[in-house]
Amino acid sequence: MTGTAGTARPLRDRANARAVARLVGARPVLETIAPAHDVVPGMTARTILVSGPPMPWRDYRGGQRRAVLGAALYEGLARDEAEADALLADGTLAVRASHDHATVGSLTGVCTASMPVVVVRDDATGGRAYCRMNEGADRASLTFGVWDDGVGTRLRHVCEVVSPALAEVLDHLGGLPLTPLVRRALAMGDDLHSRHTAAGALLRTAVLDAVLDLSVRRVDERYRALASYLATAEYLFLHVVMAAAKAAADAASGIPGSTLVTAMNLNEKQFGLRVSGLGQRWFTAPLPPESTLRGRLHDGWTTDDLAYVGGESLITETVGLGGMAAAAAMPLQDHSAGTPAGMLRLTEQMYGITLREHPEYRIPALAYRGVPCGIDVLRVAETGVVPAIHLGATLRTGGHAGAVLFRPPVEPFRQAARQLSALTPSGPSSTPARPRRTP
Repeated sequence: MTGTAGTARPLRDRANARAVARLVGARPVLETIAPAHDVVPGMTARTILVSGPPMPWRDYRGGQRRAVLGAALYEGLARDEAEADALLADGTLAVRASHDHATVGSLTGVCTASMPVVVVRDDATGGRAYCRMNEGADRASLTFGVWDDGVGTRLRHVCEVVSPALAEVLDHLGGLPLTPLVRRALAMGDDLHSRHTAAGALLRTAVLDAVLDLSVRRVDERYRALASYLATAEYLFLHVVMAAAKAAADAASGIPGSTLVTAMNLNEKQFGLRVSGLGQRWFTAPLPPESTLRGRLHDGWTTDDLAYVGGESLITETVGLGGMAAAAAMPLQDHSAGTPAGMLRLTEQMYGITLREHPEYRIPALAYRGVPCGIDVLRVAETGVVPAIHLGATLRTGGHAGAVLFRPPVEPFRQAARQLSALTPSGPSSTPARPRRTP
């Protein structure tokens, strides 16, 4: 075989080997907590970050829209929702995609300048990624598409009291390596997306041990507030691992010819993905109906009560966690594949669309096989098997409704595969160079 057909596969394999090596070679460390305007690239006082592929402001209609309007009021950028809407419509306030600012956001993904973000550093590359700090345990939160005075009060408490105390603890620790925590949590029944119970406990233990050490030196009431927050903020570690996965995926981005998926996310209307070899371009398709979601919902809710509000916690699946690691998280079987055997089958199917098994993140139920890591957009396009995603469910009226198994549309994977095929090297770069004639 000669020419383009003969060289495309080896070039792609080399590119994918580089990309997936960077993905699994990441060494994430929870470095600190800081206001977004101090650390997030390109953040301004009038910027509001949201999850999902970018859309014009006029296209936001549901919970994500409510969260953006609430965030503008929280920052004092408008006197009421009508004024905030007008400022967003004329561009005075800018809605920006989180991924374009090295950031990911859970569900609505809303983040503004003063809000504290977790800062995760990849020690392998020096790159950093960010995710807004979780505001607490209440089902009514900006994350879940709710804005009211209570949400504002909880946001201010986290901003003014909890986050400075946690930043001080992390400074005392010199940062907290995350790979050991993720590895242990997988062995304790977490998938690190819909279930992070063990990871949260491990993080809480590490932080409280440091708090005790610091308390010997001086009494600080903020530490009491931090301890109370850690006891109830069940989604804190999700936001931490999201930033860790973003840092790893960014390290694997921008490698010409690579077919590795580096981001997946949702806004209110679309599913989108990015591929390493195709840069910052989003490939999108409409979201499937909420009736296709499968899982367990709180308080007797049904899928008729649900609505998408966005989400970027799907970044965890890009490194082999979440639904990709379903076999590690048997407590989630009712929210996912339904049975223990189904959870095993689900993960085993994912090995067919990925490039490698993660050398650190392993699944006890599969004889400690590494999680399926590095989603290959070509394999998805060819087989029609889409990544399994464990996703939080939200109500049309706002609020957390439970957890579900989400199957993204296959079309964006096929769009990206076609684009990669169109960019297949040809001409002199894809054929052996002919020797020059000597005079």
